[in-house]
Amino acid sequence: MSFRSKTIAILIILSLAPYVITMTVLGHAYRNDTEDRLLSDMENHLNLMVSSLDRKIQSLENNMKFIASLDVMDDLLTMDLDRRILSLLISRKQDLQLDGDFFVTNLESVVIASSAPEEIGRAFEGTPFLTVPVMSSFEERTIGYLHVNYENTNLTRLFSDDRNLHFTLVASGHREADDTALVNSLVVEKSLVTRPEMSVLLEQDREFAFSALSDLSGRLFLALAFGVIAIVSVAYLVAGYMIKPVTNLANAARKITETQDYSQRVDVDRADEIGQLSAAFNHMLSGIQQALERLREESINQLRLVEEKSRSEMLQTLSNKLSKYLSPQIYQSIFKGEKDVTLGSSRKKLTIFFSDIVSFTDTTDRMESEDLTQLLNQYLSEMTVIALEYGATIDKYIGDAIMIFFGDPQTLGVPEDAQQCLKMAMAMQERVHELKSEWRNAGYTSPFEIRIGIHTGYCTVGNFGTEARMDYTIVGSAVNLASRIESAAEPSTIYLSEDTYLLVKEQIPCISVKTFTPKGFHEPVKLYKAVFQHPGAGEVTILEERGLNLVFDPALISDKGKDQLKQFLKKLTDEGS
Repeated sequence: MSFRSKTIAILIILSLAPYVITMTVLGHAYRNDTEDRLLSDMENHLNLMVSSLDRKIQSLENNMKFIASLDVMDDLLTMDLDRRILSLLISRKQDLQLDGDFFVTNLESVVIASSAPEEIGRAFEGTPFLTVPVMSSFEERTIGYLHVNYENTNLTRLFSDDRNLHFTLVASGHREADDTALVNSLVVEKSLVTRPEMSVLLEQDREFAFSALSDLSGRLFLALAFGVIAIVSVAYLVAGYMIKPVTNLANAARKITETQDYSQRVDVDRADEIGQLSAAFNHMLSGIQQALERLREESINQLRLVEEKSRSEMLQTLSNKLSKYLSPQIYQSIFKGEKDVTLGSSRKKLTIFFSDIVSFTDTTDRMESEDLTQLLNQYLSEMTVIALEYGATIDKYIGDAIMIFFGDPQTLGVPEDAQQCLKMAMAMQERVHELKSEWRNAGYTSPFEIRIGIHTGYCTVGNFGTEARMDYTIVGSAVNLASRIESAAEPSTIYLSEDTYLLVKEQIPCISVKTFTPKGFHEPVKLYKAVFQHPGAGEVTILEERGLNLVFDPALISDKGKDQLKQFLKKLTDEGS
């Protein structure tokens, strides 16, 4: 439904509603008043008619009492019946123009005399209209009764019916079927005073009674129709005037929605509220146009920010992936700009660490590849965590071997770097010792054991390779010596070169184990073994004197070892004495 139609409908409703309500109330009140007046007139008319009927019945009763009081009625007692009573009754019936008959009965209800001679001698039946006792003139007693069968026609002779008014006599509240009864009528009723069980109904045709009101209603409806036409016409003109600027606003809004062109404006030619609305709409369009311009600029800037953020996130993701291939120190140095990704190197004194798994080849032959992969990954992960805790630079993983160095790109000082490296190695051995128990509980019968070699010396450190592919690592004889020391170490031990030993001996106990000439070297190298306790072990005792180098743990030494120690001490004592 359009706005114009709604406006017209509202104006019509607001205009017609009071008028229609008023006319309806007045018409209803007038109809009720008319009906009350008609009923009052009918009651008055009926009262006159009933009074006339009562008088007629009273006259009949008086006549019957008169007849009953005649001396001739004494013949009933003497049974001297002659035609005088019969003639009296017949003449009285004729005088009264009575529809019905008189009956005189004795006390045994046998008809003695009647205006209907054929009933004489029969027992009286039926219900008489009126009954008067016949009293004896000689004695104060009843000698019989005078009855009358009074037909309703005696009463209805007074009724004057027409096609709009109809009288009906009703006996005992029951109305017999009457073809003359009106279908839609006004009805009043009144009982006879002389015969309360009988009443008279007066009916008047309702359509006839309200014919004048119907004519008036027709004229009212005709006036109402003309009023509606006039109001609709006025409402249409008023609505057109009122909604024209609103329609212009709607059309402009629709065009703007379709074209997204906010440069359009609505013509303002009125100073009322609708004109103010049009001006406000134009002002709103101007504001929206400016806001869109700002939003467009902000969108462009936001898009640039999103693109930069996306690029940044992509670079961050890429850098996170690349960090998996670089040591954290190298990664941070590169991304902080402290180190250029160019070919180049420098010479530094570093502490180099090598470790590998003892008899790893034999272990791989005895284990399924899935189990071996799981154990090796767990081992490397655990060792990496420890290395990063101590600030190590992880150079590379070589199968089961790990190459680590301290002193570049960050350093605590050469002695401190060596001490950190040895502490890291001891932590790794302790962790492997713990993992061996876990691996055995998991069902692995051949858990790993590792050996570690550490050496401190000058190395060349930097980026090696080509501009297209380079690697940050260390090279030099010190690296090869550290690898040879690791190969010479025993399972579950940490071997150090003398260069490293001299840097850590004040902090960590070590013992000399042997001197050997590494492959590729001409000079022999003295090796030391770091002394450390596994979790749960007893107190370690170290004796180191000239000609004596002894390390033992009383909690771990076997009975055979104890016997050998006793024999050695006895021999030493005997030789000394």
